[in-house]
Amino acid sequence: MTLELQDLCLSYGEKQVLDHFSLELVCDGLTALTGPSGCGKTTLMRVIGGLEQPAAGHLSGVAPERTAFLFQENRLLPWRTVEQHILDVLPRDRRGECARYLALAELTGEERTCPAALSGGMARRLALARCIALGGDLLLLDEPFTGVDGERAQRLLRRLREQGTPVLLVSHEPEVLSACDRVYAFNGPPLTLLP
Repeated sequence: MTLELQDLCLSYGEKQVLDHFSLELVCDGLTALTGPSGCGKTTLMRVIGGLEQPAAGHLSGVAPERTAFLFQENRLLPWRTVEQHILDVLPRDRRGECARYLALAELTGEERTCPAALSGGMARRLALARCIALGGDLLLLDEPFTGVDGERAQRLLRRLREQGTPVLLVSHEPEVLSACDRVYAFNGPPLTLLP
């Protein structure tokens, strides 16, 4: 999958984050975006996912409604159990797949647990499992392994690759970046691709 980003412009008040930004972004397998905090990586992901509308320019290659987005915050509902978080995004005819997503995130046995009783890493893995279960043509993962130990993050990356759905993720972690098929490094704002 290749995304064509052409002349994207987006600002927050006086801060220009995307200034006629263009890029052919290859998203087969695991693709990472990296760069200093605040350079515009998350804004770019939000544009790709249809959560932000650029003032100018356009993108092609994936329909925003065919993406699944993992935010930097877990956004878990405190009154829903681990299992319910997965079931909430699965259509009725796929509800039997819930155990598979819990196993993928190494949360088997936590089905009845509420988010307040989870560690930070477990909550992050639940948010990731929910995103993967939602599915689509492209998974957009913003800092997906925050609070997750390195060995487990590597196992999750292998499982993401095995899923077959292209992944575009943001990370600063060298061990995550080294496991990706390609890495785009940026600076900014405005967002600029480094050579």
